Amino acid sequence: MKKILALFLTLSVCIPAARLRAEPSNGSAEAELRAVMAERRTASLDGDTEKIAASMTDDYLQTDINGFVQDKTAWLNQYFIPLAELIKAGKFRWEVYDQKDVQIRIHGDTAIVIGTLEAKGSGARADSERHTWVADPNASFSGKLRFTRVYVKRNGKWLLAALHNAVPMSQAAPKK
Repeated sequence: MKKILALFLTLSVCIPAARLRAEPSNGSAEAELRAVMAERRTASLDGDTEKIAASMTDDYLQTDINGFVQDKTAWLNQYFIPLAELIKAGKFRWEVYDQKDVQIRIHGDTAIVIGTLEAKGSGARADSERHTWVADPNASFSGKLRFTRVYVKRNGKWLLAALHNAVPMSQAAPKK
């Protein structure tokens, strides 16, 4: 009986330890995700449409600051590709594109990321009616927005599945 009890205690300690070694910890999953986010940031700054498209799920959805919802194809065609073309032509440039106060919560193969994006750019303006960018050498903008992003891990790779942007109330309120 003592041998069986000793064997049980040994297995109950060793098996969970083996499982911990076999599965990545939240720390390594978070590090992986942060690396994906950094690559996506670089691709955004460079106007790299292929990398941006590859970093998203096919069923991606985005809600912009006005509540307008776009799927992956619409967002790429209406928003990102026109901006990427302006970046590559040297007509638009990001002066600031910093993500701050980033918090990550990982739930298995899903991650929720919230934070603030501080952005400043020049050479184009947003056309809110068409949800796209228009070249304008005299235009510039700056501001902050809050974001919530949902990433899912598919085939070992973190992909952006959904994004929601919002302008903080302190910015959105009319100035008196």
